[in-house]
Amino acid sequence: KAPSRNICYDAFVSYSERDAYWVENLMVQELENFNPPFKLCLHKRDFIPGKWIIDNIIDSIEKSHKTVFVLSENFVKSEWCKYELDFSHFRLFDENNDAAILILLEPIEKKAIPQRFCKLRKIMNTKTYLEWPMDEAQREGF
Repeated sequence: KAPSRNICYDAFVSYSERDAYWVENLMVQELENFNPPFKLCLHKRDFIPGKWIIDNIIDSIEKSHKTVFVLSENFVKSEWCKYELDFSHFRLFDENNDAAILILLEPIEKKAIPQRFCKLRKIMNTKTYLEWPMDEAQREGF
């Protein structure tokens, strides 16, 4: 059993800065204005200034029930996203819990995922993920 943690957030959101518009203006607006609202942790807004980025990432993941990964071509090109994935690895696999929520923002072929993202390949092969509909008419139900 995992030790009790000081949970502050429903979820830490891991995403590429290049996908910030979608995350901040669509996903965050929808979830934080939901009733009851979800409390999300975003690096741009919630990281503590002056603290090492790595420490901010680890603390944010540890203080969140879940980690939401917004997957895209931009995500798999980002070193910071890889670090966030690596640091969440312990909770995802070693604690054997269901801490990851994967949102596929755009189609990504698994073979196109760089080798350094081997953990992402493993997660995508073992966990169900949500796909953001390319067709706007289908987005209402997302």
